[in-house]
Amino acid sequence: MKAFGTITACFPHVDQETRDILQAAMDEAKDFDDFAEILCARACKESFPPLTNYFAYFFAYDQGKYNIMDRIQEAGRHTDLAKPLLLAVQARRGVHVEWNEFQKALSKALKETQGDWIACHVYMAWRRLVDLMYTESSIDSGPLSILESKIENDDGFSFFRSDLYRIKGNRLRKERSLNEATKMYNLAITQAKQHDNLVLLAILLAEKANLVKRTNIDEALSILELHREVCERIGFVAGFGFNAHQLGHIALAKGEFDLALHHQNKCHQILTSLGDSQGYLASIIALLYNMMRDGARALELIATTQQEMTTDFIPMAFIQEAWALVNLDKINDAETSLSKAKELVLKRDDEVHLGLTYFVEGLIEKARGEFASASYSLDNALGIFERYYSQAYHNMTLIHLTDIEVESFPYSTKNEKLDYSGPWMRKLLDLVAKKSLPGIEAQSKLLRAKFLFKQGQFTQSNKLVKEVLKTSKSSSMHYLENLSKLMLPELST
Repeated sequence: MKAFGTITACFPHVDQETRDILQAAMDEAKDFDDFAEILCARACKESFPPLTNYFAYFFAYDQGKYNIMDRIQEAGRHTDLAKPLLLAVQARRGVHVEWNEFQKALSKALKETQGDWIACHVYMAWRRLVDLMYTESSIDSGPLSILESKIENDDGFSFFRSDLYRIKGNRLRKERSLNEATKMYNLAITQAKQHDNLVLLAILLAEKANLVKRTNIDEALSILELHREVCERIGFVAGFGFNAHQLGHIALAKGEFDLALHHQNKCHQILTSLGDSQGYLASIIALLYNMMRDGARALELIATTQQEMTTDFIPMAFIQEAWALVNLDKINDAETSLSKAKELVLKRDDEVHLGLTYFVEGLIEKARGEFASASYSLDNALGIFERYYSQAYHNMTLIHLTDIEVESFPYSTKNEKLDYSGPWMRKLLDLVAKKSLPGIEAQSKLLRAKFLFKQGQFTQSNKLVKEVLKTSKSSSMHYLENLSKLMLPELST
């Protein structure tokens, strides 16, 4: 394989034996994926120095190949340097790891490092994963502040600038400063390219696409094309899973739920093969089933994977469980699950999850015919999703607000035939007129067809349903056929 900075950046800072072992693995490997396998095989059979063992763990960790890390552990090749990474992977797999346990492991690891550069490598490698899972990471900023000064001012540490800018970009994203977050990601990408850190470059491109998709889906798709090229160039298997995951999010926003399910299942297959826990993906896939009104599949998925959920995704699991129970018309059970979700969400600084609890609360009230309360709850959810540019959640909420508007319209007092039920339907139709959202557009047609049907405008209603059924023939939107039958069984033949 051709050498690149992700591997070779450490060469000036490691002992000769470690360097020779890494070089030999590169010479033998056909790509980065193969490199990790070769290094693992040697680590399991030979007695490596602690630093070499650390890099055997790290290059598996860097690729998300957690099964390789398991094999090295099982072979008894332990090193305090890798303990923070192993704990981070446990947390990702749903094992509860206290923050102070991370701190103890880090302190011990940093004492074992030979030189500040390796210490920085150990810290940044650990931070790469936990920064996405633990809110404490943004509060416990002491070590990062010390490293930040060195990284920014000492060119000998410039390799870590891409990691540093990624951490800052992620914080800005959480603060809803999307433009500033994107600028920080651009800086990180520039630094990753400059240092030929191709694995981090791929990760950054996927995360930037996730940012950009909120306001510009076409640009996000272009970024994902570049991302895939980098993954193919180095043989970054987990990267293909991340690519599918982001494509799934984009299809979700566009209402192409069958296509989104295809992408997320592909992501699930790839990451599972690498030993990654899929508890966090289960909630996303369950959400797709709920959007397609398949509560049984959503509930089954949550029930079978809940033990793998990380702390961050347990609230989402309860939210999806509650939504599934609404779809199954088990309203009292749905309230119980939602109350569990609310209790967890209110303890965390996560307004999007709070918006989802309002959303499901609105669905419960809607199922009970309490339309005024349901509209209020859904409107609260919509406000949050608009502030956070959560397109998929915004779209699904607007659809349910329009459906309530159609159901609560005073048909008996209206003599004239109207084209629209009111402001929510107009807002929904304006949205699909401005953006390419084929699945959302089809659902808007069903809602308008339902409204026209209730007014007795059968010809116009039937025409819209036929258009939706034609759209449902697309492999990306088969769910529309079943949705048509649920909403207008009289016409969906």
